[in-house]
Amino acid sequence: MPPRPYPWKRRRGWWLRNPHYLLFQAREVGGILTAIVGLILLYQVIQLQAGPDAYSAFLTIAFSPPMLGLMTVLLAFVLVHAVTWFMLLGKAQPIQLTAKPMSWRKVFAINLILWALVSIGVLYLIFGGP
Repeated sequence: MPPRPYPWKRRRGWWLRNPHYLLFQAREVGGILTAIVGLILLYQVIQLQAGPDAYSAFLTIAFSPPMLGLMTVLLAFVLVHAVTWFMLLGKAQPIQLTAKPMSWRKVFAINLILWALVSIGVLYLIFGGP
């Protein structure tokens, strides 16, 4: 007797009604969109290397209203991806420095603080100090 196929009893879009699944899907889409942002930044570096005219043409396109709108949406998804990933770190791999593991909220806060410090350091390196 052949096995019966698994009956899928959920309606389409079921994950849209559950905030946990919706956030999971947003994080997964954010990962793909993060790669797209990386490709855009890589293309920017290539245009910078190509010379002032090529980079000026890139900046003209980059500051057009449709591209600014696209980059705003991409930034939102990248932030959702990063924040939910930091939230997941303490849950998926508990960090145990003492007898009791750290709470995921503490790991999340430490990750956000480190992210902010690294971002400030990168901005300092790019724009120079006093």
